[in-house]
Amino acid sequence: MLIPRKISYRSYKTSIGEYKLYELMRFNIKRKRTLKIASLMIAPEKVVERQADPRNEHIYYVVDGMGRIEFLNSDEKPFHIEPYSLVYIPYAIKHRIVNEGLSLLHLLDIILTEF
Repeated sequence: MLIPRKISYRSYKTSIGEYKLYELMRFNIKRKRTLKIASLMIAPEKVVERQADPRNEHIYYVVDGMGRIEFLNSDEKPFHIEPYSLVYIPYAIKHRIVNEGLSLLHLLDIILTEF
């Protein structure tokens, strides 16, 4: 079992939602890549908009709660998520995560960054 040496915590309040982000791990891979694992918690009935970043791709794993992921610069239909769902978001895709439930939506956000 890996235990992180340092866990960073940030709480965000935006005009369209509020969420908490805990960075759990960060690994450097082959000089030009970083793998980050974060815990993302979205308040009930809130929306979090993630920017399109040409360097980041995301894999979301739903731990608890229900919601949907909307793709804002793509023709993809919204994807409904529930516990144990796994969703891949490619580079440069702007998306929104909506908590449709009455409890926290808890996701693990696995981010691969190229720099």
